[in-house]
Amino acid sequence: MAFWYAVAFRVAGVLPAWLKRAIARLIAWGYFAFNAGQRRGVFANLSVMRPEANHSELSRLALQTFERAGMNLVDFFGIPSASDLHIKWMTTNFAEMRALIDQRSGGRPFCIVTGHYGHWELAGAMLGLCGYRTHAIALTQNSKAIERLYESLRVRFGLTAHDVRFGLRQLLRDLPEGDVPAIVSDRNNANGGEEVVFFGHLVRFPRGAALLSFRRKLVGIPGFLVRQPDGRFLLEFGRPIDPEASDERTWVRAFVVDFAQQYEAIVDRDPTQFLNFFDFWGTVV
Repeated sequence: MAFWYAVAFRVAGVLPAWLKRAIARLIAWGYFAFNAGQRRGVFANLSVMRPEANHSELSRLALQTFERAGMNLVDFFGIPSASDLHIKWMTTNFAEMRALIDQRSGGRPFCIVTGHYGHWELAGAMLGLCGYRTHAIALTQNSKAIERLYESLRVRFGLTAHDVRFGLRQLLRDLPEGDVPAIVSDRNNANGGEEVVFFGHLVRFPRGAALLSFRRKLVGIPGFLVRQPDGRFLLEFGRPIDPEASDERTWVRAFVVDFAQQYEAIVDRDPTQFLNFFDFWGTVV
């Protein structure tokens, strides 16, 4: 597997953009046709987000969802060979990024809260190029060679990745002053989570970002790197999340509910960038 990752990184650096887009679509069509489990998951999710859509419309949206994921994969493999200038160009509002964050945070320490929407991996590179030292919680790779490939990208963009099994505890214990946690907060990988209404149905969202923000006195800023029709991205920030409650339990609950509501508004505009390939609402127990 590590060999093929290395090949993909190398090939993505030399292929013209049109050919990379074509390869991305072929990958997407292959997964759509042959991965029945993921296809069922996407259909289930779209049926909740677009309950009025007929089967033909759901099929069109599902295929677009797979195509978005394919494009993300090709973009990711192209990052190592891309210049900083090119990566900045990929975000249409990169020049305004610090000003937007300062406006949302009010100059206070903050936590970026996002979901599996748009291109969350590329967002980490954008934050790094904007001068922030960031911390993310991520799944580790089974292959040490692949993990080293990922680590080389993280070093370049000033990103520290913490193992999903104990990353939250590490950040609660030691978050360097001035550093920014950026946490994907729509999959409840651990037991528990906060039960919230999302597109009219109950689902569990993780509490990690909320708990970290409460204990480290951070403002939560929802942020999403949203793909545009021309293939570039717009970095969109939501309203700051800083509940007025004084006790931790109420504060964390209010934080998660606020994020879920803002996330729903983003997803509703384009559900094909909601890249969860399993029955998202079927996880509530």
